[in-house]
Amino acid sequence: MLLKKIGTLLLCSFSLLTAKAQQQPKEKSSLLWEISGKDLKSPSWLYGTIHIVCQDDLHFSAATKEAIKQTKSLFLEINMSDKQEMQSLQAAMMMPEGYSFKSFVNEAEYKQLKDWCQDSMHMDVAVLDRFKPLVLLSLITRQYFTSVCQNPAYCEAELLKLAQEQQLPVHGLEKALDQVAIFDSIPDKEEAQMILKTIGEPEKTRETYSQMLKSYREQDVTALAKLMTETEDMVRYKDILLDDRNRNWVPLIAAAAAKEPTFFAVGAGHLGGNTGVIALLRKQGYTVKPVQ
Repeated sequence: MLLKKIGTLLLCSFSLLTAKAQQQPKEKSSLLWEISGKDLKSPSWLYGTIHIVCQDDLHFSAATKEAIKQTKSLFLEINMSDKQEMQSLQAAMMMPEGYSFKSFVNEAEYKQLKDWCQDSMHMDVAVLDRFKPLVLLSLITRQYFTSVCQNPAYCEAELLKLAQEQQLPVHGLEKALDQVAIFDSIPDKEEAQMILKTIGEPEKTRETYSQMLKSYREQDVTALAKLMTETEDMVRYKDILLDDRNRNWVPLIAAAAAKEPTFFAVGAGHLGGNTGVIALLRKQGYTVKPVQ
């Protein structure tokens, strides 16, 4: 369970830290999209997740459940059902001997972080000192989410349950280590400043979550994409956090869909915009339309 939570928290971090979304034409709103046309013998489906959501708001439409029933496999961003995959993720979160978060912040900033961890998570920041900044960032974002949603639920975990009920094979569009490597390419000092900014602007962070939940309830993929990708700190990392990953996924989606009806579930922030998964699939000649 801990391994799956680490994977889910990593996905949550990507949701909040991707860069500004590009504008896209207004069309009907839905979390579920049908992929058809080109060389496909039968349709596949693309679903936008929010990763963490209030328990009361986590429900799949009848159309979504029917789509899953018609598929032969499930693809998530990473295969959270693979124990070996999750174990490799846990190991990748540790830093070498001698590493310390203190080396990336000054004394006053470290005290700010230490006080926040003690007051908000009842945890000594020293416990996390050997972990990569991504772990602390993930814990902080989850803590803020629970401040606006007392009963958090995990979309990917629920999709896994549905897949297991149908005995569907589960795959990942990328490896967990690929996601960690993306954050490894961002200097630790910059990640440290992201963390300090997050805990230093609690109301802004809570408001972002509240807006995300509102858009999710309304199944407004365009609004979700914008909210999930407008963090100022990550504008210069848009390519590696969003665009490059979308481009890497599309050939995998096309190959799997050509083989058999498949259900693909990725963060909603990856769907919209000129370089989003929907637009890229359409450029490849597929018909991608919202399903109500």
